[in-house]
Amino acid sequence: MNQGLYGFGLPPNQATRVAPPEWRNYKLITATTSTEVVPQNVYQMLAMVWGGGGTGDSAANAAGGGGGGFAMGIIDVIPGQILPTITVGATGGTSSFGTLLSSTGGSNGSGGTGGAGGSGTASGTLRGAFTATGGAGGAASGNSFTGGGGSGSPWGTGGAGGLCTVAAGSTGGGGWGGSGGANITNAARTGGGGLFDAGSSSSSLFSSGGGGSFSPGNRATAASFGGQGGAGITLGGKGALSLATPAIFPAENGCGGGGGFLDIPSRSLSGGGGGGGANSDVTSGANGGDGGGGGGCGATGVGGVGGIGGGGGASNLTRGSGGSAFGGGSGGQAAGSGSIGTSGGIGGGGGGGATTTGGVGGIGAVILYWTEGY
Repeated sequence: MNQGLYGFGLPPNQATRVAPPEWRNYKLITATTSTEVVPQNVYQMLAMVWGGGGTGDSAANAAGGGGGGFAMGIIDVIPGQILPTITVGATGGTSSFGTLLSSTGGSNGSGGTGGAGGSGTASGTLRGAFTATGGAGGAASGNSFTGGGGSGSPWGTGGAGGLCTVAAGSTGGGGWGGSGGANITNAARTGGGGLFDAGSSSSSLFSSGGGGSFSPGNRATAASFGGQGGAGITLGGKGALSLATPAIFPAENGCGGGGGFLDIPSRSLSGGGGGGGANSDVTSGANGGDGGGGGGCGATGVGGVGGIGGGGGASNLTRGSGGSAFGGGSGGQAAGSGSIGTSGGIGGGGGGGATTTGGVGGIGAVILYWTEGY
């Protein structure tokens, strides 16, 4: 490229323009605006749009809400240009970038049926256009409580909240591809999905770890152990161990990975999933790293929080299920009267809770990316 003002390279003609080798700057937008201005020396921007997540159900069979839809594309711009109106949807609402990109919100869980995920649309004139559907909220039966679905993302369709068919059981929320752990044989608390699935429960097995960015989470092998989180490029979190109450060995957090939001366009989230809490005590599930889900809790512990793209772990305490940093669904919340499913991360569905109100879905969002000189 020719050298332009201030030593920056001038971009090629629009017809032959290519994306930069990496997106070096970003701005997260969480409120509707019509005043965004293109930075100087920037000629193209990558826009990612997420719809809002749906709200979880309540009462006897509390199903999770669906995750928001997703759309992305590269927009040619001029330095100093005012961008088209950017609309950010509320819970279950539609977000958009002008008329070029639009993503609908997930629907609410209802009557034991998880909410459906939203969808995305992108103009055919955009370079690098891609759309994905949000994950469904977990289905619930037998007086159970399930997690919300993860939003759509550059990894594709969001993961579903975990299925639950066991009385007083609860499941984790979906992540960016991985589903929350299923619970079909006992009242365990499963982890949230990351880029891979969380561990599920089975007969005589208890809380599970969250899914990581490289492998699925694991289920516990006994009541005194918690399931291990799935691996990332770094290791996943370890499950908790309790030899005897009140002796408690806390679960370990999943390792965080990379630069967070700047890792999304390159699909390089690398964190591990959080470990699960031992079922025989109050141990809480651990938090996941970027791309990893939070672990499920012990008998009365708190579900772990998912990292970017990770769902929250399930819980058995009032307002104690894990949410998500961004994009993941929250875990389901099983407890006595008054418990409320936690809200999902941005774009993620809320988890079901045993009260008149389920967990609220996350609002929508738009992220703008750019690199100077391109």
